[in-house]
Amino acid sequence: MVGFVVSLTRLCRDKSLGLMPEWPLDLTFFHNLVWNVTAGHGYRQSATYHEPPGIFNETHFEPILLLAAPFYAVVPGLTTLFAVQAGLVSLGAVGVYRLSRSGGALPAFAAGAALLYLSWWPTWRMVMADIRPLTWSIPFLLLCAAALREGKRTETLLWGLIACFSREELPLIVAGLGATAWLWRAGSPEEVRARRGLGVRLATASIIFLVVSTMMRSNATFYIRPDEWVARFFSGDSGDQVDHWGREPGEMLAVRLAFLKQWLVPAGAACLLAPELLIPAIPLFAYLFSQAHEWAGWEGPYIHHSAPAVALVAAAAALGLPRLLTRIPHRRARGAVGALLLLALLGGHRALLESFHETVVLAEIEPWRDQHDEVVEAHRLAALVPPDAVVMSDYGTVHLFSGRQYVYCYEQEEFEPVWPAEGGSPLLPKAEVQPDWALVRLDHGDWRARTGGAGLVQRQQGERWALFGPSP
Repeated sequence: MVGFVVSLTRLCRDKSLGLMPEWPLDLTFFHNLVWNVTAGHGYRQSATYHEPPGIFNETHFEPILLLAAPFYAVVPGLTTLFAVQAGLVSLGAVGVYRLSRSGGALPAFAAGAALLYLSWWPTWRMVMADIRPLTWSIPFLLLCAAALREGKRTETLLWGLIACFSREELPLIVAGLGATAWLWRAGSPEEVRARRGLGVRLATASIIFLVVSTMMRSNATFYIRPDEWVARFFSGDSGDQVDHWGREPGEMLAVRLAFLKQWLVPAGAACLLAPELLIPAIPLFAYLFSQAHEWAGWEGPYIHHSAPAVALVAAAAALGLPRLLTRIPHRRARGAVGALLLLALLGGHRALLESFHETVVLAEIEPWRDQHDEVVEAHRLAALVPPDAVVMSDYGTVHLFSGRQYVYCYEQEEFEPVWPAEGGSPLLPKAEVQPDWALVRLDHGDWRARTGGAGLVQRQQGERWALFGPSP
């Protein structure tokens, strides 16, 4: 787990420093929010205009992000958030171990299953897709499933509650997880009854949490919408439309199937031996295979949408592997087959990681490690901005300034056309505090003209960006 955290933290840091994050604006959003919380400014951020401050006001309900605040207060910086995310996801290994043990696996085999989880490519890819509170639900869903199977009431409800803080849709997933307890027959009749009762309590508490938290929100938003799917089905609308990036539905289906294959090879196929744990993931699979929108994809900046399903597939695989071995009648033969199986699967995981390291990871970390010209220039200009400045930047570099109270992305503001500023008029009319520094791409002439018209003067110019600030 320590090795996982160290490795993934470094990869995520190098990826962001090399201007290669999946979604720079959202990375800025979450960093800016945690910075404001730890600085005593409350649960608020400035990176997007359409997100009013407050836990119950923003587009998504993600208070789990507050788990990072104590660590960030001690060591401020984006790297700390990457470490917290990697650390939380690594805790899922404990849930995998416990689930495997509950299925009858020996401690050594259960530990091997936990290693499989930590070396599973989908686990790595989730952590590397920027800071996403929805990804933070993975360990708590795994721990909740383990505690539920073990019949531990307080722990089950605790992990389920924390998972519900990850995003507004998680109570639906947790409620479905509670329903799986009715399909487990292991143990005495009293243990089975107690586990089923606990599953009912978990499902009931999740639904109550969903209703109450939704009533408290001023901007309730859900992307898991079974009502819309049913209406579309009966209306005859297949939803086969070209998405925002110009991809056809067939192409999107191929991408999703390819990503699903990464889940199932080489260990995830064992999840089919514990299908009851896949039941809570049905809404996610239906969503991800029925929507012709870029935010329903399983790749790129929206990969986190499938994070709860990754947790449930991992949980099912952790339970499915021991079920496979229990079909071998002789104990010694079972142990030998289990050892060989783990070695083969771990070898397969290593081969996949090496393959994806060459084709995916290196492309994302190379700009920083090889110090590409545009990376050096962006960091040189960013270093000239005072730490307490109010900054406006372009989409690709805004995350470099996210550790401060006010930071804005001018491309996100979507002024069309960008009207010229005259006589020191506001650079960003809706901004709570006007920027006094700005990093603008040279090929964005309209924004450079507006920045100059708002009273900022050009302080430095590179090959790709111009840095504006107050008069010296």
